[in-house]
Amino acid sequence: MDVLIVKLGALGDVVNTFPLVVNLKRGLNANIFWLIEPLSYQLVSEHACVDHAILFDKYNLRKALPEVMAQLRTKKFDIVLDLQRIVKSGIFCCLAKADRRIGFDKKRCKEFTWLFPFERIPASDPGAHMVYQYLEFARYLGIDNPEIRWEIPVKNVASHNLPKNYVVLNIGATKAANLWTAQGFAAVAENIMKKFGMKSVITGAQEDLLMAKNICSKDKGNIIDLVGKTSMLYLKEVLAGAKAVVSCDTGPMHLAVALEKEVVALFGPSDPKRTGPFKGRVIQKDVGCNPCNKRKCDDPICMESITPDDVIDALEDII
Repeated sequence: MDVLIVKLGALGDVVNTFPLVVNLKRGLNANIFWLIEPLSYQLVSEHACVDHAILFDKYNLRKALPEVMAQLRTKKFDIVLDLQRIVKSGIFCCLAKADRRIGFDKKRCKEFTWLFPFERIPASDPGAHMVYQYLEFARYLGIDNPEIRWEIPVKNVASHNLPKNYVVLNIGATKAANLWTAQGFAAVAENIMKKFGMKSVITGAQEDLLMAKNICSKDKGNIIDLVGKTSMLYLKEVLAGAKAVVSCDTGPMHLAVALEKEVVALFGPSDPKRTGPFKGRVIQKDVGCNPCNKRKCDDPICMESITPDDVIDALEDII
């Protein structure tokens, strides 16, 4: 059985899809094809349960679009799963030669994609954690009691002279409203050294370089700065070697959970029931206006209300 997964984008969404892929491989002995954009391509392509990762390079459409269309039209799939539920993913599903195309129920579709003529899984709780929502496709395809396993390979190759014991502070977030403060992360790093005798490794993307500079300006030798210096695969190795991971609501948080790390998640505008860490500790202050799911906020009191002591107290329970 050949199954095409259309899940293009965000790292957290991709990580939360892996348990479904593992169940499709183990339960149906499926050959898994996955249409994926560059951000998470490396992570998907090296997964043992993914037989073929099809790269859609959205940054080079003129070249990528004909190549992807050719691959989708020359291969006949038994099943195509639209897990992205947006117009772009729906079009790709329609382009693919397939016996069956399956998507979410109408209530959980975005951008009117319920209008695509796909099979629909039964309606369910849209507020459930996304791991559970993706696994509904496994049940729909006859896999009873699917297991929750990510099976992300780790090679233990992290270098940068990292110490044996360290805590990762993942400082970035895709949505500006999900960011914590530079002062908070700097204070946490200082207290991690004082209380646990460990250095902190800060991670993030290129857009987090200014925050990293602000954090390191307050550093007294407690921080190893890897912000903007890690590929996706190397970030995975850094997270895998950590004693614990502190993160805002963003993709590396989900990756740390999948790697079975102890996670402290800092939440403000988002609902952790649906998009929080599948396992781990969530710090979220009720400030009356959250969860609001805003991408930007002029007065992010929900995030600013989280204190370094909150984070250290959570770490004391797990380190």
